[in-house]
Amino acid sequence: MKHTKTTHGLHRYRSALAAAALCLAAAPVMAQQWVPGTLDQTFGSVGKLTTDFFGAPDEINAVAAMWDGRFVAAGTVTGRNLTGTGSSPNLAVARYLPNGTLDPTFGTNGLAMFDRSGNVDEGFAVKVLPDRSVLVAGSQAPTAYQDFALVKLRPDGSLDTSFGAAGVGGRTGSVLLDVGGPSQHDEGRLLAVQSNGKIIVAGHTTVPVGGFRYRRTTVARFSADGVLDTSFGGNNTGYVVLDGAYPADAQTGDYVTAIATNQRGDLPANDSITLAGYTANRNNAYVVRLTRDGVLDTTFNGTGRVNLVAGTSSGVQTGLSDLRAARIDDAGRLVLVGTSNDRGFTFLRLLANGSLDTTFGMNGRTLVKLSTVSQYDEPRALALQGNGKIVASGYATTTPSGAPQPDFFIVRLSADGLPDQGFGDGQGRMTVGVSAGTEQSRSLAVEPSGKLLVAGLALNASGPHDDFAVLRAYGDPDRIFADGLEQPLF
Repeated sequence: MKHTKTTHGLHRYRSALAAAALCLAAAPVMAQQWVPGTLDQTFGSVGKLTTDFFGAPDEINAVAAMWDGRFVAAGTVTGRNLTGTGSSPNLAVARYLPNGTLDPTFGTNGLAMFDRSGNVDEGFAVKVLPDRSVLVAGSQAPTAYQDFALVKLRPDGSLDTSFGAAGVGGRTGSVLLDVGGPSQHDEGRLLAVQSNGKIIVAGHTTVPVGGFRYRRTTVARFSADGVLDTSFGGNNTGYVVLDGAYPADAQTGDYVTAIATNQRGDLPANDSITLAGYTANRNNAYVVRLTRDGVLDTTFNGTGRVNLVAGTSSGVQTGLSDLRAARIDDAGRLVLVGTSNDRGFTFLRLLANGSLDTTFGMNGRTLVKLSTVSQYDEPRALALQGNGKIVASGYATTTPSGAPQPDFFIVRLSADGLPDQGFGDGQGRMTVGVSAGTEQSRSLAVEPSGKLLVAGLALNASGPHDDFAVLRAYGDPDRIFADGLEQPLF
């Protein structure tokens, strides 16, 4: 769009409104001291909430903050299926107001839910676009087998019929991609948007090896209006299936867990695609970098790949066995979190060329652990604050009533990779029981105010089944202008 005095004036007006909205949002909480690593008591019930939609299993897999304090959560809600004859797990998006109540202007009473054919449909990744429309990536099952799914919603939660596959009277608002064939599962898991609006979706398909099929990392690209981009990957298919990360044994499966983005949720300026994950049962985590067009980027470690094998060197733990999340910092370095043989949140940082950054933490590695040596603390998400601090969330086993149970666990490091003594318990740790039962954090977002949204699932004690679960905690008030003043007022 050509910028005129009118459009610049509109931007300034929106900027002023956005700043005013943030100030107004902050005004009621002035009496509550901003203490990093404590719950925001103005949110939900004493800083946390659960949502039970239909008395059946629900789970959040991804959360995204909006500029005005609202946020969206994507995952799976078990509700009435397409035919109305029963219920099934459905791909779902809920939008919440800043205080944690459902936004009645979105979907049906705050929930948009989509069933493909009465089988299992799941949402795993979500992104709010500048016009407030919402992209969701996941898996939907037109038959008994799932395919990659990409769905676009209008700001009101309805399907955007200018997007996706052609249907009667227009497009359907969604698109499916079958990679492995009609009798194989394909699993969409991750989502990113390139600077030209093209959409990257990553997940898994399976390939035959020795009479069995094994998962492989798969990446596809769609146009901004939801059409498969056959120029991606160099093979005229619009997708690429990567070789296994453990070449010594092709009879292993790879699980992709992250597309690395910066603190704003964007890819780097060159639109390269950095994927992270792990090889099942091999103590091997991996990082792969592709160019914007889907071929291996050999400027990364010479091959486009790095394997981080868990082991010991002179009695010191090295590498990772399980990599769960990744971010790119302002210096172009890759921040990673996963687990290893020491069973805690293990952080590493790689330089832009793929080599280990030994200035990070203690010789390139940081371990933060809460539970006993026999139990695992499991990271699932990673975010960067505007001041460079590193936040991870997942779950850790605690014993609130004498019986071990997983609770939400949040860890914060300083920008140099050491535990932030000003956060939580003074060792960079914060543990929260959202409900009286077992729970898992699966996603994390930093709000423009600097507060932390941590989302996942928690057991409903009266069900029993899992519900949407979210908490909001204080981070650092450093994000107000991190995205610039030219933001739309959502």
